[in-house]
Amino acid sequence: MTTSTTAAPSSAPAIPAEVVTHTPVQDVTLPGGAGTLALLTLENGHDHTRPTTFGPQGIAELAETVGRLRERAEAGEIQAVAVTGKPFVFAVGADLSGIPSVVERRQATEFARAGHAAFAAIMDLPVPTFAFVNGAAMGGGVELALACDHRSISAGVAAFALPETFLGLLPGWGGCYLLPNLIGPANALKVIVENPLSQNRMLTAKEVAALGIADVLLDPADFLEDSLRWAAGVLSGTTSRQRPEVDRDAGVWDSACDAGRKVVLAKSGGRATGALRAVELVRAARTATREEAFTAEDEALGDLGVRCAPSSSSAPRGPPPGRRPSPPRTRRWATSR
Repeated sequence: MTTSTTAAPSSAPAIPAEVVTHTPVQDVTLPGGAGTLALLTLENGHDHTRPTTFGPQGIAELAETVGRLRERAEAGEIQAVAVTGKPFVFAVGADLSGIPSVVERRQATEFARAGHAAFAAIMDLPVPTFAFVNGAAMGGGVELALACDHRSISAGVAAFALPETFLGLLPGWGGCYLLPNLIGPANALKVIVENPLSQNRMLTAKEVAALGIADVLLDPADFLEDSLRWAAGVLSGTTSRQRPEVDRDAGVWDSACDAGRKVVLAKSGGRATGALRAVELVRAARTATREEAFTAEDEALGDLGVRCAPSSSSAPRGPPPGRRPSPPRTRRWATSR
């Protein structure tokens, strides 16, 4: 495999407090004549002790990079796009350090829309897309992976989660729509609601693969190289993809969502507003279009983002008080690219 590298500058306005996630792109010539894959790496210039997150400027740069990749794909210069992370970290979601400054609903909805637009641009690329989940993936990082057509995951990943409902929010960059349509509402609600409200439980890579979120589980030692070979096989048709069939019966879907609602009420006494809202978004995901679902997530985050701001006098932010999220220990993130 041969490579060439280009880095994408960002035209987004600078935000002093934001550690910006950049999106350099490396062209990789795939084996077996499968063509050229553009490999986008999520990189914030720090080691694994400062995980990669998405703030407004990082999202703007991602969208700009994906726009250029679309032009290259349409010109026939690349046959696939893949996203991976820096060593030990794929991406751990939105940069929530700006939450204290969210005083208007509009601020929260605009950030939600920006993330949706960037991820939708990935979904709309005219070539197959891959997520090579090499390390910790949470929140928006998981949703970015869901926006791709195919996903590999390193067996060394020990932290994979949608923890937003633990924080009084909800997965707002496609998670409430994409995940249930991938693995069904019951399994999706375990990830979106039950695990976060169970002391913010994380999934291991093996569990991610067993649920059907990842298409293939690969050894960490040669994860990137093996992912590229796997992608080449998918593109050439020599590698098949097995995914569980989602039961789209309305009764099955409603039953799963009713059960999810009961879990939220039992674990939070009805105070986890974000989790309850997430259940209803999952319920709607059975028949909603992508545009409808993303708009509903925007509106929900607009409401919940203001509630979570310290200046808000609203009701409790999420799960029962007394617990606050602790980031997974760094050693549990250890994987190889």
